[in-house]
Formats: sequence, structure tokens, C-alpha cells
Amino acid sequence: MSATYKFDADRLLGYLKAGIYQGLDRLTLEYQKNMRKTLSEKGTGKAYRGGSKRRGSLRRRSVPGAPPAIDTGELRRSVQTAPKLTSKTSKLVRFVILGVKEYGFMLDAGTRRIAARPWIARSADPARAVGQSVVTRYLQRAIRSYRPPSKT
Repeated sequence: MSATYKFDADRLLGYLKAGIYQGLDRLTLEYQKNMRKTLSEKGTGKAYRGGSKRRGSLRRRSVPGAPPAIDTGELRRSVQTAPKLTSKTSKLVRFVILGVKEYGFMLDAGTRRIAARPWIARSADPARAVGQSVVTRYLQRAIRSYRPPSKT
């Protein structure tokens, strides 16, 4: 006794690709959320008066090695991420950080005058921990939604 099953391989691959991209899109949003959460931490360093002519509110600097302390919130608001293929022929997908203020990368790496305040890699760790399960969940959802072609 034998059984045969017909399926459209191209259509199935389309469903699988859609599931993977939906999972990666969700993962980039998780990464963006973690980056904004990291940039929302209060400083633990020296206190100073901010604003014009140092008459503003009391603020705290971040210590070297800690994420940048929130001041105006401009850097946090500027963070955007997106999944992107590395090239048209590549199967590798990477996260792209879009729209971050230039000084955000300078704070992350440090300069000659300012010690590094790493926040990008620190934000990736929580997203990395759930990455495989998020993509797997969306992939399973895509497989369940696949319907073979009707019999003709």
C-alpha cells in the first residue's frame, strides 16, 4: 500500500520565507525595545546642573562602561531598527540600526575625550536570548497556515 502527496514546493517556500521574515521583524522590534529601555536608565555618576547657564534641573552623568544616562531623551527617541538582507544573493539577514543620532555611536564606542558608554551590544543580549524561539514560533505559524493545492 502506498500513499502519494502532492504539494507546490515554491508555494511552501513562500510561506516559510514569510514566516521567517515575520519572526525577524518581531525580533528587530524586540531589539529596538531593549535599546530604548537601556537608554532610559538613570545615570549613577556625578551630579550636575543642566540647562542653559547651569540653572536647570539636577542631572546625573553615566559612569564609563555603563549605558549613557538619559538627559533629553533625543537619542532614545531616534532609535529605529529593521531586518535587512546583506545582499540580493545572500541568505544572511542582519539587523540594521536606522536613524540613531550620530553621537549615539560615539557614546557606544567612545572617543579620545569620552570613555565608552556601551549600549548597543548590551541591548542585543536579551533579544539574542529569545531570538530562536521567536523565529521558530513564526515559522511554525507559517507551516500551519500552508494549505496544499486542492485536488483537480
